[in-house]
Amino acid sequence: LEDVPLRGLREGSLHQTLRGAGLVSDHGEEWVDIEMLSAADAAILDCAPGTPFLRTRRLTRAADGRAIEFVTSLLNPAHFALHLEF
Repeated sequence: LEDVPLRGLREGSLHQTLRGAGLVSDHGEEWVDIEMLSAADAAILDCAPGTPFLRTRRLTRAADGRAIEFVTSLLNPAHFALHLEF
């Protein structure tokens, strides 16, 4: 995976790139909370600092428990909704 920054993602997909390296997602965890945007994030997202956004953090693991991916996302609640199944 060291050469991914040079050659790019396989088929333009992080999932396919990880799978090609033998890293197959099996299970994971996700946390969701509200975060008030920092000045830096607000500038990138073209919003006012302090605007509440949904923050998701997802940890994906292989079948043997190895961590494969950790992603933090900031989602504007005016444009996103969460759907969970149990």
